[in-house]
Amino acid sequence: MSSADLVVVGGGVAGLVIAHDAVRAGLNVTLVEAADRVGGLLQRAEFGDIAFDIGAESFATRTSGVADLIADAGLPLTLVSPASGGAHLVTGAASGMLRAPLPRRTVLGIPADPSAADVVRILGSDGAARLAAERDLPALTAADEPSLAELVATRCGPLVLERLVEPLCQSVYSQPAGAVRLSRLHPMLWRAAVSGGSLLAGAEACATDDRAGAAVGGIAGGMWRLAAELDGAARAQGAQIRTGVSVLRLTPEEGSVAVITAEAVLRAERVVVATGSAAARALLEPADAPLESTRRVRVIAALVDTSAFDVRPVGSGVIVAPTVPSAAKALTHANAKWPWLDETLPPGRHLFRLSARAADTPGLETPDDLAREITLLTGIAVDPGDIIASTATDYPDAVVRAPVDDLRRSELRTAGIHLAGASVAGAGLASVIPHARDLAASLSSVSSSRSTV
Repeated sequence: MSSADLVVVGGGVAGLVIAHDAVRAGLNVTLVEAADRVGGLLQRAEFGDIAFDIGAESFATRTSGVADLIADAGLPLTLVSPASGGAHLVTGAASGMLRAPLPRRTVLGIPADPSAADVVRILGSDGAARLAAERDLPALTAADEPSLAELVATRCGPLVLERLVEPLCQSVYSQPAGAVRLSRLHPMLWRAAVSGGSLLAGAEACATDDRAGAAVGGIAGGMWRLAAELDGAARAQGAQIRTGVSVLRLTPEEGSVAVITAEAVLRAERVVVATGSAAARALLEPADAPLESTRRVRVIAALVDTSAFDVRPVGSGVIVAPTVPSAAKALTHANAKWPWLDETLPPGRHLFRLSARAADTPGLETPDDLAREITLLTGIAVDPGDIIASTATDYPDAVVRAPVDDLRRSELRTAGIHLAGASVAGAGLASVIPHARDLAASLSSVSSSRSTV
C-alpha cells in the first residue's frame, strides 16, 4: 500500500496536465494509466522514419489553453498553423454527389450568413432561404433544449442538418446530432444563440472570417509530442507515472480515497478521474448500474505514391455526409494541411488519414479499399498499387458523454473524487486543458491551505 496527495486515473492530456501542474505546485502525485503508454488520443505512428499523428492532429484556437500550457511548462514545442487550403464537404445533391469547399463562416456547420455564395452552393436557393427565416422564429431560450438534430432541423431546415451539421458532428465528434445537445458540444455557440435569440445570431457572434478548418493549430512534428513532453516534464518534477495499471474501483474512506488496482491499493487525499466516458462511468457508478456501451473510433493512415495530389484537390481534406456511400466519415490530406509534414515526405508522396464511420465498418482494410475510398472522396483516381503503406489505430472510449449526472458529480466531489477530461470539460484540447489546469490549481490550493493549518 502506498499513499499520495493526489492520484490521477488516466494518462490522456487532461491527466498529464493535472499531474504536471499539481506536482509542480508541491503535491505528491501518482498517475496510473491502463494502457501501455500515456497520451490518450494523442498517439504517433511511423512509416519508416516519418512520424505522424494517428490520433488527434490539431486543436481549436478558440482559447489560448494549448499555447499557455506550452509556455508555462517550458515545453520545447513549436506551434504551427495549417496551410492555406481549407476543408471541403462531400455530400449528396439533386444532381448527384457534390464536392465543395465548406462554407467559410460556419460554426459546427451552422452558417452565419445564409446568403453567402458558398452556403447557397451547398443548400441551394430554397434551402438558404429556409435557413434565413430562422431569425424570424420565436426567440430561442435555454428553457427546453432538444437534441442538436431536432434543434437544427426545426429552426434551420432539414438540408442544414443533412448537409452541414450532421457531417461535421459525426466526423469531428464521432456522434450523431440526434444523440447530443448543442450546449454540451459547443457551449460558446449555445450561449451566443440563446443571448441572440437564434442559431444564426449565435453563429454570427462566434464565426470568424478564416477559411473552413483554419481555426485550428498544430505542433511541429505532431500533436503526439505534446503528450510526450508533458509526460517527461511531469516525471522530471517528481510525479510517479505508471502505465499498464488498471483501476478496479474507488472506495471513499475517512479523509481519503482508496484506489484499488490489481497490484496494489493507493490512498490519496484527492483522486481525479481523467479517463474516457465509459471507463469513468464504470468506476464512479454503483456496481449494479448498467454498463455504458462504448463506440470505438478507428483512424487509418495511408501513404500514397502519386504526384496527382500535388495540386491539393480537396485542400486539407473532406468532411463526408452520411448520405455518401463511403466507409469513411472524414479524410485528411495530412501533408497538404501541415507544411512540416510535407517537408518530410519525398516528392510525389502524400499522407492521408481516414476516419471510419464506425470501427467495425468494413471497407478500409486493403489497398483496394483505400484506393477506392480516396478516389471517391477526392475525385482523383488512385490505383491500389499507389498505396505503399497503411496502418490503423482504434480508440475504444473516445466518444464524449457525461459519465454521471450533476448530483452524482457533487456527491463525488464531497468524497474527494473529481472529474477531468472531455467528458466534463467539453470536447477538444481548447476546453480540456484550461479545465484541467483550473482543477489542478484548485486542488493544489486546498492541499496547501490544509498543510498550513
